Amino acid sequence: MGGAASDQLWYRGDISYRSSDGYVRDMDPQSLNASGGLLWQPSADLSLRLSLDYLDDDLANYWGTPLVPIAVATDPLTHVLTTTTGDTIDGNTRHLNYNVSDHRAESDQLLLRGDITWKISDRIELHNTIYNFDADREWLNAEGYVFCTEDLQHVCTDNTGVIQRYNGYFFVFHEQSLVGNRAHLTITEDLFGRPNTFLAGLEVTDLDFVRTRGFRLDVPPAPSDAVDLTDPVPGVYGPEELRGVAPTTITTRAIFLEDALEVTPRFSLVGALRHDELDLDRKNFNAAGILEDSSFSRDFDWVSWRAGGVFKVTEDLVAYGQVSNARDPVNSNIFLVSSGENFDLTEADQFEVGLKSVLLGGRAEATAAYYQIERDDVLERIGLDSATSVGGRESRGVELAASLQASEQWRIAANAAYTDAAFKRSANFDRFAGNTPPNVPEWTFNLWTSYRGIAGTPMEVGGALRFVSERFGDNANTVTLADYWIADGYAAWNGENYRVTARVTNLFDTDYVPWSDVFYLRQLDPGWPYANQLILGAPRTWELSLEYFF
Repeated sequence: MGGAASDQLWYRGDISYRSSDGYVRDMDPQSLNASGGLLWQPSADLSLRLSLDYLDDDLANYWGTPLVPIAVATDPLTHVLTTTTGDTIDGNTRHLNYNVSDHRAESDQLLLRGDITWKISDRIELHNTIYNFDADREWLNAEGYVFCTEDLQHVCTDNTGVIQRYNGYFFVFHEQSLVGNRAHLTITEDLFGRPNTFLAGLEVTDLDFVRTRGFRLDVPPAPSDAVDLTDPVPGVYGPEELRGVAPTTITTRAIFLEDALEVTPRFSLVGALRHDELDLDRKNFNAAGILEDSSFSRDFDWVSWRAGGVFKVTEDLVAYGQVSNARDPVNSNIFLVSSGENFDLTEADQFEVGLKSVLLGGRAEATAAYYQIERDDVLERIGLDSATSVGGRESRGVELAASLQASEQWRIAANAAYTDAAFKRSANFDRFAGNTPPNVPEWTFNLWTSYRGIAGTPMEVGGALRFVSERFGDNANTVTLADYWIADGYAAWNGENYRVTARVTNLFDTDYVPWSDVFYLRQLDPGWPYANQLILGAPRTWELSLEYFF
């Protein structure tokens, strides 16, 4: 809902609820999202926007389907994946769940944000954004599943032919609070007699993050930890064995500059420079509350930059090029490293050139781009409580996209991409050098189309087609995920203040693996088998939704 409260004040609110039975037993995801905002504009030169976004999320209770020897599978899905070790997924287990019955994977998140824009003059504008993000998350599950064979020891000894979950019991709780402020000043003023836009800004953030985790170590194995492959009895999680608490604080400060200069009516130069400082303090307390030697503090500072140009070939065709150097944003893996890890923030160098065109009087658009990216010191989770650098990655590729408004009612769009990617040696790691990174297809293709106003009614229909070529599922390239095509379709009825949509995804009920988490695949140290599983994509799924506007 939304509208004007006065000539200077506007409001908007949205609420949505989503739930599903899922496609695996006891999957049952659901989420509630509520957002709202106020816009106050006391004058043409000043505006204030306040907004909030709340999410209550229960994630899908599905951590994967275990791989088994082909000889064991009664319906081997060899058209979905192949392995160098002779493992596969049994199609008769695709709807089974191996998690415990008292599982948890839930979060509560609240984002508060305020934006002020002040047009100081015709050429100068000041913008400030202040925000606060709080999140509480709880995961408590049997996440790792291993089919026990004679090659595996520890909890698999004298227990072959079953799915063992003992090493996969894991819980983690997050308490996160992030406060930040970003301000920038934009000046539009001629430079050397040519139009120029200059931007300068500051950004500061303060993050408090407490990670509490636990997994099996001292609690002895129980008979219920092992379950039957085709008839798993969920059982319960059992004792919550605390391993430790890790409070982390990260403070960042940044100053950034950007400039766009129109050198000629057809050629513009763009550039940006940013300096960041990051202070990281990580404490590790064991289950008894004693501070461990793995605690550490580190400070980082770096400069990022980008430079490029835009050339107007014709009124309808633009060419561009850009080079950049940056550090990847801090992600969750930085909360797993300890004092003994030799890590640095991931550095990325990128080069890109491309063309953008408007055709048929604005009814069609087309883009083409070529890029090269090199990243060094990529952090990856390697254990329940640790992460390390897995070396560098390099990729190059071509992306093509086009859209066409074929008529007032019919629209069609498509894109395609080719990617050539590989691990490369880095200062800290070279084990996977030359391998292809997991989850990187060589080819992807997408096609969408929609048609509205069928026979003069407010009905709309549409569909999509997606193709993903084969990929590797692990860093060692021992698991290959097959290529797949997925077709989707929908029909919608648009009323004056509502929209009803019926949708079907994976129309032809294709078996496929959309993505692999390397931490849950081939983790089969004989003395500590943890996980060997993949998440299968959703089968044919029907969905009905109602949107109401007031």
